[in-house]
Amino acid sequence: MSDLSLPPSVTVSPTIVGVSVLTDDGVTVQVSLPRPRGLRDLPIEEVADRARRMAQDALRAAATSLGSA
Repeated sequence: MSDLSLPPSVTVSPTIVGVSVLTDDGVTVQVSLPRPRGLRDLPIEEVADRARRMAQDALRAAATSLGSA
């Protein structure tokens, strides 16, 4: 079987940072985060790295919430 996994996709706009991930189950999970203030002067790559970390934290919190529901 072929590995069809894709790396996370990061979209950066002036106000929103979006991170999309295609899971092994074929499900797309998207996290949209407000772009933190003060990041305007940072390179896009650094904003994207921070967005990935924020998305990981948000997904962990969502998984915890779903588990306790």
